[in-house]
Amino acid sequence: MHRLAALFLLLQLALYAAQTPSKITKYTLYAATVETEGDRVVARGDIMIYAKEMLFTAKEAFYDKKRELLTLRGDVTLFYQGNLINKADELRLNLKKEQFFASDVFIQEQGSDIWIKSASINADKHDMMIKNARLSSCLPDNPDWEIRFSTGYLHKRKEYVSLYNPRFYLGNVPVLYLPWFAFPTIRERRSGLLRPVIGFENSENLLFMQPIYFAPSKSWDIQFNPQIRLNRGSGLYTTLRFADSPHSSGSVTLGFFDEQGKYVKIHNLKNSIHKGASVHYTSQALFTKYIHHNPYDYKDGLYIDVTALNDIDYINLKDDRKYAVDKLVTSRINYYMSGYGDYIGAYAKYFIDTEKVSNDDTLQTLPSLQYHKFSQILGIDNLIYSIDYKFKNSWRKKGLGARQHEFSVPVVFTMPLMHHFLNLSVSENFYYSKVNYTDANATVSDARYLSNYHRISLESDLMKQYGGKIHNIQLSLAFTIPSLHDKSGYLADFIPFNLERKNIAFKMNNYLYDAGGHNYLTDRFTQYYYYDEEDKPFNEAENEIIYIHSPRLSLRNALIYSYEYHKLKKIQSGIYYHDDLNKLRLDHTFKDAPNETKINFLSADFSRVIDRRYSVTGGLDYDFDNSFTKEWRLGLLMHKKCWSYELRYKESVTPSLTSGGAESVTRRGLYLLMRFAHIGGVAYKYVKATESNPLSGESADRLVPEGSTPANNVPSHEVPVPPATERAGENRVKG
Repeated sequence: MHRLAALFLLLQLALYAAQTPSKITKYTLYAATVETEGDRVVARGDIMIYAKEMLFTAKEAFYDKKRELLTLRGDVTLFYQGNLINKADELRLNLKKEQFFASDVFIQEQGSDIWIKSASINADKHDMMIKNARLSSCLPDNPDWEIRFSTGYLHKRKEYVSLYNPRFYLGNVPVLYLPWFAFPTIRERRSGLLRPVIGFENSENLLFMQPIYFAPSKSWDIQFNPQIRLNRGSGLYTTLRFADSPHSSGSVTLGFFDEQGKYVKIHNLKNSIHKGASVHYTSQALFTKYIHHNPYDYKDGLYIDVTALNDIDYINLKDDRKYAVDKLVTSRINYYMSGYGDYIGAYAKYFIDTEKVSNDDTLQTLPSLQYHKFSQILGIDNLIYSIDYKFKNSWRKKGLGARQHEFSVPVVFTMPLMHHFLNLSVSENFYYSKVNYTDANATVSDARYLSNYHRISLESDLMKQYGGKIHNIQLSLAFTIPSLHDKSGYLADFIPFNLERKNIAFKMNNYLYDAGGHNYLTDRFTQYYYYDEEDKPFNEAENEIIYIHSPRLSLRNALIYSYEYHKLKKIQSGIYYHDDLNKLRLDHTFKDAPNETKINFLSADFSRVIDRRYSVTGGLDYDFDNSFTKEWRLGLLMHKKCWSYELRYKESVTPSLTSGGAESVTRRGLYLLMRFAHIGGVAYKYVKATESNPLSGESADRLVPEGSTPANNVPSHEVPVPPATERAGENRVKG
């Protein structure tokens, strides 16, 4: 609506400038004939009246000096700052009273092609009234769409436009009527009603959401999202957004949805009320902003992303366009501070598995702490050391928990060889870990682990030109030799230990560059060999290839080969293509390893431009092993200069929690989205949901995206050791 508001303001500004007394603004008149009769001036034929920023043209002009009334008739045009903004049959300017009247008016804003045809316009320096008007951004002769309204007002002091009895037409067919509609003329946030959401789902019947927005301050606002689903229930989601400093901002959301008893009974839902709350907050200078002595030597940050809910439908009902695809809800609170070679961090993670009736046995990380001393010189230039300490509290209400302390101190000596052809690195690595278990039985004793290992590595980074191409190869060969190795107590499977074994690690990276210096081929290979493992000395081989054939086409493949099982354990492949007419993304993941969920999953998206107006788009997420379609979608898009629409069909599977456990709901939906140039848009959806189906075993796991971890199997390495640079700590907040 900003373009339409700009049109109203531009016209008002021009008219106000035209109404300025002649002693301030100098007007020059050109005409074929000019006659003076006392206080009356009459001009006819090719009339042109111009001032500094505006120009009037007409067939006849009449000026009453005493009343300061200027009347123009016959194909009247008004140009303001080079833009044609008004054409009228008659135009009257009362310079004394600063009033304006025009009949049979055509107004156009050149930058957006928005136009208004009106029977009449009345205006003064504060307000403007338009009667019996039509507006559109399509061609004026036969517009594809237009808005007709009986009366329109521009309230300059209140900075908004209001339209009465607006009717929206597609061609000559009325499709929407509102008794009143208003929008601001400025881009600053204003309180009011936001665009409503109207939809239909077979099991829920009519869906209506009407966001209500309040912006009492530049530093915070609040939005209420009441909703009603006619055959299901009603709810309210409220979001407070704020910026408490130039370095920090956040939001708080509270929400609930109250189900009708009949719907709960039919769908066997576990909860009749879905409720929850979420808090998001980021700060890039929580305490360091108070440091006045060399403040740029310190950095700190806080990241909060916390969600509490009673079931997954709190997320499913929050937004009509988004459904939960992950059964695991993770809350995080991370803080770090770094400066002068030191880094400290505090982290907490809390997991809610929405498929469980109770999360009492789910492992939580509350909290974990870290101190890291970045690399420092130890006596001589080529000898450096660093220190890393971690504390992790793995806790749950029911079951075994643990408090773990870890110390790691590497001492590294480096030296170039053969005129920097090779680089030699020798390190001594000291590691100690102590674990105190909580809620342990008599058979579980506290653990202690002490180790020391030597590491010798040779690295080479070579580059050579072949014709117009450049080849860069990076080779690394590292020998790890354990020395001291002492452990005692019970080593739980969810506790991470640095269990280094005697091995050789070989890494090779290849990069090819074209004559323009663009990297078009990348290959990375890693292989470990373990001396003490006679039956399976070779660890898994990992290789990744990225090939950029052209700016339009690229391919990627990453694989892991298991020597133990004599097969490829994991393969991820992708093809990505785009040109002026086509776009394609094709990703495939295959994973087949013992004691892990088997995955054979395809995800694809495509779009094709049919002609200058129409294009088609589609996508598919499919599980080959279980013949399970998570989602497929197909759409048609039409785009013209003044409007566009998108018609999509989508079928998806989303999780739901019933009294019998986790189940899935299949939703089939038809979505229509129409956008009207410089005005806005409207969306409509029709969704049909099937009865809930059991969701268990492997099918349930497939709703968890690749890389997610179930709450009862939390990844062991929650807090990675930061790299030996101060800036590394900046990214640790969102770790």
